[in-house]
Amino acid sequence: AAEQFCSDMYHAPVSHVSPTIAALPDGVPAEFAKWPDTGMQFRATTGGHGTGFFSGPEKFIPVEEREDRLLLGLIGPQAGKYYARESREACRERLGDARADRINGAHMTIFPSPSFLPGVQTLRAWHPRGPNEIEVWAVTVVDKDAPPEVKEEYRLGVMRTFSVGGML
Repeated sequence: AAEQFCSDMYHAPVSHVSPTIAALPDGVPAEFAKWPDTGMQFRATTGGHGTGFFSGPEKFIPVEEREDRLLLGLIGPQAGKYYARESREACRERLGDARADRINGAHMTIFPSPSFLPGVQTLRAWHPRGPNEIEVWAVTVVDKDAPPEVKEEYRLGVMRTFSVGGML
């Protein structure tokens, strides 16, 4: 399970696109669920640690023109708007243009635990329970300044990344 977070960023468009399209709000075209296809991935030569991210456009996109369409289906429209627009200026002030505007869809693992998905805002801890069983603890990390409805949308969205058969 943890290897998905450190070395397989391209599993997402195949494994997660159907539930993402199904969760899009009414009237939102399926193209909004298109995953980025350019990025970077790094994996330690030993230890199983790794990270990667999809990269955004080379040029700055003004906040008012930005959309995180993918988060509409993954988490929800209010959380997607908050992540893509409303929280970006504070992010840019803290982290600079490149990290605020060009890096998205990131993932990382410090093996064997924990893993993190920014944007989806989940922190996961992997606990082996036997040769063929693993227990996953998932925590939702949300900006304390986010409105209550955004926090609730994130909470529900992260819960939906699991199903009765395991993770989506």
